[in-house]
Amino acid sequence: MRQAEPDVRSYAVTHPAGPLVPPQAPGWHQLIYASTGVLTAWTEAGTWTVPRHRALWVPAGIKHRLEVVHRTSLRTLYLADHLGALPTGTRVLDLPPLLRELVLHLVAVAPLTVAEPAHARLIAVLRDLLTESRVDGALVLPLPVDRAALEATKRMELPVPLLCNEIGISRRTLERRFLDETGMTFGQWRRRARMLAAVRELAAGATVAAAAQGSGYATPSAFSAAFRAELGTSPSKWSA
Repeated sequence: MRQAEPDVRSYAVTHPAGPLVPPQAPGWHQLIYASTGVLTAWTEAGTWTVPRHRALWVPAGIKHRLEVVHRTSLRTLYLADHLGALPTGTRVLDLPPLLRELVLHLVAVAPLTVAEPAHARLIAVLRDLLTESRVDGALVLPLPVDRAALEATKRMELPVPLLCNEIGISRRTLERRFLDETGMTFGQWRRRARMLAAVRELAAGATVAAAAQGSGYATPSAFSAAFRAELGTSPSKWSA
């Protein structure tokens, strides 16, 4: 007799720095946790930076690619779409200690099926904790859809007048399209992009002074103030 399809699967890999396209079978949600290191994820809608004690939730059907900053231990749970009562939309979730340990345990013991009472209880606790987990909205960088605005994201280090001239758009139009499509002005979007790049640098071992310089700030104190205003924490929290 053919064995029933499991309701939860797992995938564990330690990956060197660089790009990674994880298995993406249709009909399966993914909870991707870097137990060490930090990763960045890309979808058509934006980018997500996932540092320590966070996890990336990717609903079924969302194509994505990952990049790890340095050697990283990835622990992924695949949850069948039919389980229901799960988060909607790609998001970075806070992973408090209980949920973190549960994820690691389930990765180790999967596959699981709700037909097995012990498994069903574990899956129920996971669903409850996932739906209650805090979403870290500061770690997402939404992408515009407009062609010119999207092109601006690739040239964000240029002075705005030069950037607008190169892509053939007025500054006013650029700001309006960014605000309409990302909820941010171009200046706000660029600041968020720089701070998330700094998170990756810090997680890879850069000093606060080096991250400040890489982000274009004259002093570590000015960088730290801007970092805290944008992400709500000090840069030292993200240091490796």
